[in-house]
Amino acid sequence: MNNITTRRDFIKKSAIGSSLALFPDISFSMEEKDDEFPLIDYHVHLAGTFTIEKAVELSKNRNVKFGIVEHPGPHFAIKNDDDLKSYINKLKKYPVFIGLQPMYRNWTKDFSKELLDQLDYILMDADTIPLENGKYLSIWRHNNYIEDLDSFMLMYMEHIEHILTNEPITIFARPTYLPVNFGRYYEKVWTNDRITKIIELAKQRNSAIEISTPMHVPNKEFILRAKSNGLKFTLGTNARNNDAGKLHYGIQMIKECNLTKDDFLVIG
Repeated sequence: MNNITTRRDFIKKSAIGSSLALFPDISFSMEEKDDEFPLIDYHVHLAGTFTIEKAVELSKNRNVKFGIVEHPGPHFAIKNDDDLKSYINKLKKYPVFIGLQPMYRNWTKDFSKELLDQLDYILMDADTIPLENGKYLSIWRHNNYIEDLDSFMLMYMEHIEHILTNEPITIFARPTYLPVNFGRYYEKVWTNDRITKIIELAKQRNSAIEISTPMHVPNKEFILRAKSNGLKFTLGTNARNNDAGKLHYGIQMIKECNLTKDDFLVIG
């Protein structure tokens, strides 16, 4: 994704040292005087009264930079090039990163490469799984009940593999998230083979792994394995309100996994 370098530089410089003010108890193993660790929530949505102006104000008060994402596609506000251009032009006036969060496969057909290249990043999760009947299984809905765990995991892994193989993706969001009724089987279903597959595909695409605070995924084992394979990380909340920038699980994993600023995605 290409964008105006000076705007990106401004965003990054304004983030320098913010995490040290907000979390003074965190050690980032800094060896050089200018080796600081900016905190960035790349998974923030605008909604209702949570406007871009309020998001920028909250970002400043919380000392966490924001990346704004919205959903593209026929069921959302960003349906075509005109919508995408307006979205980019609106946000580029503000000190935020500009991204998209597609929910469906093959979404790029409605947009020109020229405009997509103006985005800072594309963040995508695997929470909306296409079914054979043309409908979708939205595993993030809390009223879901999925009967067969093994069948679900086969379908889920196929969807993850498709995304990490075929879709344009900068950040793989909410990795290893499970529907509510399967959450207790997390350690069982995320086998060595499945974790290895996700990490290998993400590495091939140079996709960063989001550490999601509200979902508490991925777990420490996954993060350590991803780190050992050279993958980069981002932090995210998926917030549409004042929860944006509350990155406590991400901070916990930074501590427990000894992550440094070199382990995190740098956009620009």
